[in-house]
Amino acid sequence: MDMQELEREFTHIKAEHMHDRDMGNNYGCFNIEACRNCNYVYNSRACIGCHNTDSCIECIQCVDCRDCAFCAGLNGARFHILNREYTEEEYYKILTDLGVDWNVQAFDPMSPEY
Repeated sequence: MDMQELEREFTHIKAEHMHDRDMGNNYGCFNIEACRNCNYVYNSRACIGCHNTDSCIECIQCVDCRDCAFCAGLNGARFHILNREYTEEEYYKILTDLGVDWNVQAFDPMSPEY
């Protein structure tokens, strides 16, 4: 194994374990975009300092949350917008009415686009 092969294989291994478009000091995250200082965040966009969250949009320092948008400091929340709880139907209707796309598309980190 030469250095070039080692670097190529390491790049592949990193891509499998950290699918982050921006590499913004995140750890254990998958399919995120524009997130910073997050741990174990999945399918989320523009989150800062979140931990163990899924499908969140522009949340700050939220923990154990899922399906939240534009929230800060929540713990264990689901279907929240601006720190207010909604039913699942209300949550998606509000986001749709505001024109907010809640989907973060899966991507191939080995693709030349990224």
